[in-house]
Amino acid sequence: MSEITPAPTVTALTIAGSDSSGGAGLQADLRAFNALDIHGASVVTLVTAQGTRGVRRVDPLRPELVRAQLDAIFDDLSVAAIKTGALGNAAVVEIVADALRSRKGVPLVLDPVINPTVGRTLLDDSGFAAFVRELLPQATLVAPNREEASRLAGRPLRTAAQARQACKAIAGLGAKSVLLKGGHFTGQESVDLLYDRGEFVELRAARVEVPPLHGLGCTLSALIAGLLARGEPLRAAVARAHAVLHHAIERPRRVGEGLALPGNLRMAVQATAAPDARAGTGGEGI
Repeated sequence: MSEITPAPTVTALTIAGSDSSGGAGLQADLRAFNALDIHGASVVTLVTAQGTRGVRRVDPLRPELVRAQLDAIFDDLSVAAIKTGALGNAAVVEIVADALRSRKGVPLVLDPVINPTVGRTLLDDSGFAAFVRELLPQATLVAPNREEASRLAGRPLRTAAQARQACKAIAGLGAKSVLLKGGHFTGQESVDLLYDRGEFVELRAARVEVPPLHGLGCTLSALIAGLLARGEPLRAAVARAHAVLHHAIERPRRVGEGLALPGNLRMAVQATAAPDARAGTGGEGI
Protein backbone atom coordinates (compact mmCIF):
# COMPACT_ATOMS: atom_id res chain seq x y z
CA MET A 1 0.00 0.00 0.00
CA SER A 2 1.52 3.32 -1.09
CA GLU A 3 1.93 6.16 1.38
CA ILE A 4 -0.28 9.19 0.82
CA THR A 5 1.67 12.45 0.72
CA PRO A 6 -0.25 15.40 2.21
CA ALA A 7 -0.80 18.26 -0.20
CA PRO A 8 0.89 21.60 0.59
CA THR A 9 -1.43 23.81 2.63
CA VAL A 10 -1.59 27.60 2.81
CA THR A 11 -2.01 28.82 6.40
CA ALA A 12 -3.28 32.15 7.71
CA LEU A 13 -3.27 33.14 11.38
CA THR A 14 -5.90 35.08 13.30
CA ILE A 15 -4.97 36.71 16.61
CA ALA A 16 -8.31 37.66 18.08
CA GLY A 17 -10.98 37.21 20.73
CA SER A 18 -13.38 34.32 21.00
CA ASP A 19 -17.09 35.01 20.35
CA SER A 20 -19.21 32.40 22.11
CA SER A 21 -22.06 32.99 19.64
CA GLY A 22 -19.77 32.15 16.70
CA GLY A 23 -20.72 35.31 14.84
CA ALA A 24 -17.60 37.43 15.08
CA GLY A 25 -14.06 37.23 16.41
CA LEU A 26 -11.78 34.34 15.63
CA GLN A 27 -14.77 32.11 14.79
CA ALA A 28 -15.71 34.44 11.94
CA ASP A 29 -12.07 34.64 10.86
CA LEU A 30 -11.70 30.87 10.68
CA ARG A 31 -14.94 30.63 8.71
CA ALA A 32 -13.57 33.14 6.20
CA PHE A 33 -10.26 31.29 5.87
CA ASN A 34 -12.09 28.01 5.33
CA ALA A 35 -14.25 29.54 2.61
CA LEU A 36 -11.03 30.39 0.75
CA ASP A 37 -9.59 26.87 1.27
CA ILE A 38 -7.02 28.33 3.66
CA HIS A 39 -5.98 26.52 6.82
CA GLY A 40 -6.73 28.79 9.77
CA ALA A 41 -4.55 28.87 12.87
CA SER A 42 -5.66 30.95 15.85
CA VAL A 43 -4.30 32.70 18.91
CA VAL A 44 -6.98 33.53 21.49
CA THR A 45 -6.45 36.94 23.11
CA LEU A 46 -9.64 37.24 25.12
CA VAL A 47 -12.82 35.32 25.80
CA THR A 48 -16.24 36.92 25.55
CA ALA A 49 -19.58 35.76 26.88
CA GLN A 50 -21.91 36.98 24.17
CA GLY A 51 -24.86 36.14 22.01
CA THR A 52 -26.35 37.95 19.05
CA ARG A 53 -27.84 40.56 21.41
CA GLY A 54 -24.52 41.78 22.76
CA VAL A 55 -21.39 41.17 24.81
CA ARG A 56 -22.02 40.38 28.48
CA ARG A 57 -18.49 39.79 29.73
CA VAL A 58 -14.92 40.13 28.45
CA ASP A 59 -11.94 38.37 30.04
CA PRO A 60 -8.51 38.99 28.46
CA LEU A 61 -6.13 36.03 28.62
CA ARG A 62 -2.89 36.27 30.56
CA PRO A 63 -0.17 37.77 28.33
CA GLU A 64 2.12 34.78 28.92
CA LEU A 65 -0.58 32.44 27.59
CA VAL A 66 -0.98 34.59 24.47
CA ARG A 67 2.79 34.48 23.99
CA ALA A 68 2.83 30.70 24.44
CA GLN A 69 0.22 30.32 21.70
CA LEU A 70 2.21 32.54 19.35
CA ASP A 71 5.42 30.62 20.03
CA ALA A 72 3.69 27.27 19.46
CA ILE A 73 2.42 28.39 16.06
CA PHE A 74 5.55 30.14 14.81
CA ASP A 75 7.79 27.27 15.94
CA ASP A 76 5.77 24.82 13.84
CA LEU A 77 3.59 26.33 11.11
CA SER A 78 4.50 28.30 8.01
CA VAL A 79 2.17 31.28 8.26
CA ALA A 80 1.51 33.14 4.99
CA ALA A 81 -0.57 36.02 6.39
CA ILE A 82 -1.69 37.32 9.79
CA LYS A 83 -4.84 39.11 10.88
CA THR A 84 -5.49 40.70 14.28
CA GLY A 85 -8.83 41.48 15.89
CA ALA A 86 -9.78 42.26 19.49
CA LEU A 87 -6.67 42.39 21.68
CA GLY A 88 -8.07 43.61 24.99
CA ASN A 89 -5.28 45.54 26.68
CA ALA A 90 -1.78 46.97 26.34
CA ALA A 91 0.00 43.92 27.73
CA VAL A 92 -1.49 41.68 25.05
CA VAL A 93 -0.89 44.26 22.30
CA GLU A 94 2.77 44.50 23.26
CA ILE A 95 3.19 40.71 23.36
CA VAL A 96 1.63 40.40 19.89
CA ALA A 97 3.64 43.30 18.46
CA ASP A 98 6.90 41.85 19.80
CA ALA A 99 6.16 38.42 18.30
CA LEU A 100 5.29 39.91 14.91
CA ARG A 101 8.49 41.94 14.56
CA SER A 102 10.31 38.79 13.50
CA ARG A 103 7.66 38.18 10.78
CA LYS A 104 8.37 41.30 8.72
CA GLY A 105 7.84 39.60 5.36
CA VAL A 106 4.40 38.25 6.30
CA PRO A 107 1.38 40.41 5.34
CA LEU A 108 -0.35 41.81 8.45
CA VAL A 109 -3.98 42.97 8.37
CA LEU A 110 -5.18 44.89 11.43
CA ASP A 111 -8.87 45.09 12.34
CA PRO A 112 -8.70 47.76 15.10
CA VAL A 113 -11.56 46.36 17.18
CA ILE A 114 -12.44 48.74 20.01
CA ASN A 115 -16.16 48.37 20.63
CA PRO A 116 -18.49 45.59 19.43
CA THR A 117 -21.77 46.47 17.75
CA VAL A 118 -23.51 45.91 21.09
CA GLY A 119 -21.82 45.51 24.46
CA ARG A 120 -18.57 46.06 26.34
CA THR A 121 -15.30 47.50 25.10
CA LEU A 122 -12.79 45.10 23.55
CA LEU A 123 -9.70 47.35 23.75
CA ASP A 124 -9.05 49.65 26.70
CA ASP A 125 -7.44 53.09 26.47
CA SER A 126 -3.91 51.96 27.24
CA GLY A 127 -4.35 49.11 24.77
CA PHE A 128 -5.41 51.57 22.10
CA ALA A 129 -2.31 53.69 22.69
CA ALA A 130 -0.12 50.58 22.47
CA PHE A 131 -1.92 49.52 19.27
CA VAL A 132 -1.09 52.85 17.62
CA ARG A 133 2.49 52.83 18.87
CA GLU A 134 3.44 49.16 18.44
CA LEU A 135 1.22 47.54 15.80
CA LEU A 136 0.19 50.20 13.28
CA PRO A 137 3.77 50.72 12.02
CA GLN A 138 3.92 46.98 11.19
CA ALA A 139 0.63 46.88 9.27
CA THR A 140 0.31 45.97 5.63
CA LEU A 141 -3.29 47.15 5.92
CA VAL A 142 -5.43 48.57 8.71
CA ALA A 143 -9.20 48.37 8.17
CA PRO A 144 -11.17 50.65 10.52
CA ASN A 145 -14.86 51.53 10.43
CA ARG A 146 -15.90 55.18 10.76
CA GLU A 147 -15.78 55.26 14.57
CA GLU A 148 -12.41 53.51 14.70
CA ALA A 149 -10.97 55.72 11.94
CA SER A 150 -12.18 58.83 13.74
CA ARG A 151 -10.37 57.79 16.90
CA LEU A 152 -7.19 56.80 15.07
CA ALA A 153 -7.12 60.05 13.11
CA GLY A 154 -8.22 62.19 16.07
CA ARG A 155 -10.94 63.98 14.11
CA PRO A 156 -14.65 63.60 13.23
CA LEU A 157 -15.63 61.87 9.98
CA ARG A 158 -18.79 63.04 8.23
CA THR A 159 -17.82 63.97 4.66
CA ALA A 160 -15.85 62.43 1.81
CA ALA A 161 -13.11 65.00 2.29
CA GLN A 162 -12.82 64.18 6.00
CA ALA A 163 -12.67 60.45 5.19
CA ARG A 164 -9.77 61.00 2.82
CA GLN A 165 -7.95 63.21 5.31
CA ALA A 166 -8.40 60.52 7.97
CA CYS A 167 -6.92 57.84 5.70
CA LYS A 168 -3.85 59.99 5.14
CA ALA A 169 -3.55 60.70 8.87
CA ILE A 170 -3.74 56.99 9.75
CA ALA A 171 -1.17 56.15 7.09
CA GLY A 172 0.99 58.83 8.69
CA LEU A 173 0.98 56.74 11.88
CA GLY A 174 2.86 54.03 9.99
CA ALA A 175 0.35 51.75 8.27
CA LYS A 176 1.29 51.00 4.67
CA SER A 177 -2.35 51.04 3.51
CA VAL A 178 -5.73 51.99 5.00
CA LEU A 179 -9.17 50.61 4.17
CA LEU A 180 -11.88 52.86 5.62
CA LYS A 181 -15.07 50.79 5.63
CA GLY A 182 -18.17 52.64 4.44
CA GLY A 183 -20.93 50.68 6.14
CA HIS A 184 -21.42 53.22 8.94
CA PHE A 185 -21.78 56.16 6.56
CA THR A 186 -25.00 57.08 4.77
CA GLY A 187 -26.03 57.24 1.12
CA GLN A 188 -27.46 55.00 -1.57
CA GLU A 189 -24.12 53.25 -1.93
CA SER A 190 -21.73 51.83 0.62
CA VAL A 191 -18.24 52.97 -0.34
CA ASP A 192 -15.13 51.37 1.12
CA LEU A 193 -12.20 53.73 0.65
CA LEU A 194 -8.74 52.22 0.12
CA TYR A 195 -5.69 54.45 0.50
CA ASP A 196 -2.66 52.64 -0.90
CA ARG A 197 0.72 54.07 -1.88
CA GLY A 198 -0.66 57.60 -2.00
CA GLU A 199 -3.67 56.73 -4.17
CA PHE A 200 -7.36 56.35 -3.35
CA VAL A 201 -9.47 53.50 -4.68
CA GLU A 202 -13.24 53.37 -4.10
CA LEU A 203 -15.09 50.06 -3.82
CA ARG A 204 -18.80 50.65 -4.23
CA ALA A 205 -21.81 48.49 -3.47
CA ALA A 206 -25.50 49.35 -3.46
CA ARG A 207 -27.00 49.49 0.02
CA VAL A 208 -29.57 46.76 0.54
CA GLU A 209 -32.32 46.41 3.12
CA VAL A 210 -31.04 43.77 5.53
CA PRO A 211 -31.36 43.29 9.29
CA PRO A 212 -28.55 44.64 11.49
CA LEU A 213 -25.54 42.38 10.98
CA HIS A 214 -22.73 41.08 13.18
CA GLY A 215 -19.13 40.17 12.33
CA LEU A 216 -18.77 42.11 9.09
CA GLY A 217 -15.48 43.79 9.97
CA CYS A 218 -13.93 40.54 11.19
CA THR A 219 -15.04 38.72 8.06
CA LEU A 220 -13.80 41.37 5.62
CA SER A 221 -10.35 41.67 7.16
CA ALA A 222 -10.01 37.88 7.41
CA LEU A 223 -10.98 37.48 3.76
CA ILE A 224 -8.33 40.03 2.81
CA ALA A 225 -5.71 38.25 4.93
CA GLY A 226 -6.64 34.90 3.41
CA LEU A 227 -6.34 36.25 -0.12
CA LEU A 228 -2.97 37.81 0.71
CA ALA A 229 -1.89 34.41 2.06
CA ARG A 230 -2.78 32.95 -1.36
CA GLY A 231 -0.47 35.47 -3.02
CA GLU A 232 -2.99 38.05 -4.25
CA PRO A 233 -1.70 41.63 -4.56
CA LEU A 234 -3.19 43.97 -1.95
CA ARG A 235 -5.61 45.88 -4.20
CA ALA A 236 -6.87 42.69 -5.82
CA ALA A 237 -7.31 41.06 -2.40
CA VAL A 238 -9.30 44.02 -1.08
CA ALA A 239 -11.52 44.15 -4.17
CA ARG A 240 -12.22 40.41 -4.09
CA ALA A 241 -12.93 40.39 -0.35
CA HIS A 242 -15.29 43.34 -0.81
CA ALA A 243 -17.20 41.46 -3.52
CA VAL A 244 -17.41 38.25 -1.47
CA LEU A 245 -18.66 40.02 1.65
CA HIS A 246 -21.33 42.02 -0.17
CA HIS A 247 -22.61 38.89 -1.87
CA ALA A 248 -22.91 37.29 1.59
CA ILE A 249 -24.59 40.40 3.06
CA GLU A 250 -27.39 40.09 0.52
CA ARG A 251 -28.16 36.60 1.89
CA PRO A 252 -28.07 37.04 5.69
CA ARG A 253 -28.59 34.26 8.20
CA ARG A 254 -30.54 34.40 11.47
CA VAL A 255 -28.96 32.34 14.25
CA GLY A 256 -30.28 34.03 17.40
CA GLU A 257 -32.69 36.65 18.69
CA GLY A 258 -30.47 39.64 17.91
CA LEU A 259 -28.04 40.55 15.15
CA ALA A 260 -27.97 38.44 11.98
CA LEU A 261 -24.87 37.11 10.23
CA PRO A 262 -23.65 37.36 6.63
CA GLY A 263 -24.62 34.42 4.47
CA ASN A 264 -22.67 31.35 3.38
CA LEU A 265 -19.14 32.54 2.61
CA ARG A 266 -18.08 29.52 0.59
CA MET A 267 -21.03 30.09 -1.74
CA ALA A 268 -20.13 33.78 -1.91
CA VAL A 269 -16.54 32.93 -2.87
CA GLN A 270 -17.78 30.64 -5.64
CA ALA A 271 -20.34 33.19 -6.86
CA THR A 272 -17.71 35.94 -7.13
CA ALA A 273 -15.00 33.92 -8.84
CA ALA A 274 -14.70 36.66 -11.46
CA PRO A 275 -15.96 39.65 -9.49
CA ASP A 276 -16.76 43.09 -10.84
CA ALA A 277 -15.41 45.00 -7.86
CA ARG A 278 -16.42 48.33 -9.40
CA ALA A 279 -13.24 49.85 -8.13
CA GLY A 280 -12.03 53.18 -9.42
CA THR A 281 -10.35 56.38 -8.41
CA GLY A 282 -12.02 59.70 -7.76
CA GLY A 283 -15.63 60.42 -6.91
CA GLU A 284 -17.13 61.54 -3.62
CA GLY A 285 -19.02 58.43 -2.50
CA ILE A 286 -18.79 58.75 1.25
